[in-house]
Amino acid sequence: MKAKQLDYINIVLMIFAFIVAVKLPFHLFLMSYAILGPLHYLTEIGWLDKKNYFSTNKKDAWILVALCALVTAAFSFYQFGSFEITKGWMDTINKSSLKPISDFILKYEKSFIFLAFYSAVMMTFVKKTNLRYGLMAVGIVLAYFLNGINAYFMIIGIMLPTVIHVYVFTGAFILFGALKSKSVSGYTSLMVFILILFLIVMQRPKPQDYVLTGYWLDTMKASNFHGINQAISQFFGWNKGTFFVFSPLGIKMQIFIAFAYTYHYLNWFSKTKIINWHQVSKPRLYAAGAIWVASVTLYFYDYKIGLAALFFLSVLHVFLEFPLNHLTFVGIYKEIKNRLLPAK
Repeated sequence: MKAKQLDYINIVLMIFAFIVAVKLPFHLFLMSYAILGPLHYLTEIGWLDKKNYFSTNKKDAWILVALCALVTAAFSFYQFGSFEITKGWMDTINKSSLKPISDFILKYEKSFIFLAFYSAVMMTFVKKTNLRYGLMAVGIVLAYFLNGINAYFMIIGIMLPTVIHVYVFTGAFILFGALKSKSVSGYTSLMVFILILFLIVMQRPKPQDYVLTGYWLDTMKASNFHGINQAISQFFGWNKGTFFVFSPLGIKMQIFIAFAYTYHYLNWFSKTKIINWHQVSKPRLYAAGAIWVASVTLYFYDYKIGLAALFFLSVLHVFLEFPLNHLTFVGIYKEIKNRLLPAK
């Protein structure tokens, strides 16, 4: 498939995701996250492994895995405390000698995300081992002093692994591709991507058109993504009082979330024959397929259980992609620099 063809396919996918997001923002997000999400995590992690995670030393990826495990542990203290079957277990931990450890993990949960993002810079660009690890250690000091700052908490802790990952980084990939190909179709794809954001901002949704009941309402509550929408809206001062999920603002934000996540997944799958992420060993491919089927089954059985079971994988694919994100932004800088200051 030629890059030009892929650009036009992605334009169609963007428009499709936008139209469905406007009509069914809650349904689309829940279905995309449960069905396309796990397949995306599994296939991207396999592809990144083939590419040595775009790092100077493939083994450094274990640092990101360890940080992901700490974030997952923090999530577990929140999530498992809400399950009847695990409440007793969580109460036992809180009354045991393990409580200082759980308190530490919960206090610095967002710092683990920062350290993953920061360490990925060193993994990508610093070749000397001692210097690389020394700079990573500096990141621990930075994380300690940054912890507790509201903007840091919001941007790094909440937005980076969610909306920045699915919208900003996806946009960066589109921009980098357009700059490299210098094609009209590439720039058109980028313009459509940005235009859709403006169209979402201009939406004037009527709450009566977006009523959720029964399964869909319960599932949306279980996902708790409305909490992210609320935190973001309060951080930017978009709502002056209580945030309502089914208010015009809440619905507009959900349209954006539904579009961003759905297109993020579709964009990945559209590039199959370009980056060949599917060309892995058959055992790995079969294993990914089996895990995906089990994941989707869990989501449909109980969305909350699905989220808990897939949380580690969902965060891990974000962390392991950080080196590629950093390389992409450096690539964008170099391409723009070459346009403005061509080599003599």
